Parts: sequence; C-alpha cells; structure tokens
Amino acid sequence: MGFYLEIVTPDKHIVSEEADKVVCPGEAGEFCVLPGHAPLLSRLMLGELRYVDSTLSNEHFMVVTGGYVEVTHDKVSVLADDCIRPREMDVHQAEADVAKSEEILKTVERDTEAYRKAKWDYDYSRALVKVGKKFQ
Repeated sequence: MGFYLEIVTPDKHIVSEEADKVVCPGEAGEFCVLPGHAPLLSRLMLGELRYVDSTLSNEHFMVVTGGYVEVTHDKVSVLADDCIRPREMDVHQAEADVAKSEEILKTVERDTEAYRKAKWDYDYSRALVKVGKKFQ
C-alpha cells in the first residue's frame, strides 16, 4: 500500500492520487520517499521531480522550481513554487535558452546578481531539456 501524493503550486493543483514512490530535488540532493518513510519537512530545489502512481505503476516526470515537501505517515505534500509537466515544455526553446545562458555566464562576473540569474536560467533550462527529452 502506497501513500497519498498531492502536488500543488500557488496557481494550480497538479496531482492528487495514490503513489508508491516520489523522488524530489532536495536542498541536500535528490531524495526518495517510499511507503513508511519517516516524517520529514524539506526545502525543494530547482530540478526534476518524479513519482510512480500506485494504480498503473507509471512513472511521471515534472520540473519544480523550488518550494517545500512534507512527508507524514500516509501523505506526501509537495508545495512547489512552480511545476512544469512535459506537455507544457518546449524542448527546442529550452535548448536555445541553455546556449544563451552559457554565453551570458562566460561574460559576467561571478558573485553578481547577473551571474546568479544566468545560472538559475541555465539550470532551469537544463532541467526542462532533461525531462522534456524523455517524451520526444
């Protein structure tokens, strides 16, 4: 028996279903939640979130841009800043954005706001490419 998974953003409700596994991009790295996991509250980082539903055992993928995840004995609640599903991704645009961000990163000084923004844009676009290419 799995757990109840809910994924929401401030603007939309993404998932409400039984799941057997969820893998999240946490502050200390990627972590996996399985049934019976100890209670946990963690900050989400930008990256790939994936889960396996318990009805069809299908693996689902998405990109989250940050937020929090709370694990209780029978529920995993993901409160994401934003969540992008594969059908909402434009992989070709994301690849162009990766290239653009790489060029900007070469020209701006580290430890500046411009560098941090270009690095975030780069990481975001790379995550979209990584997840989006799984569905092309």
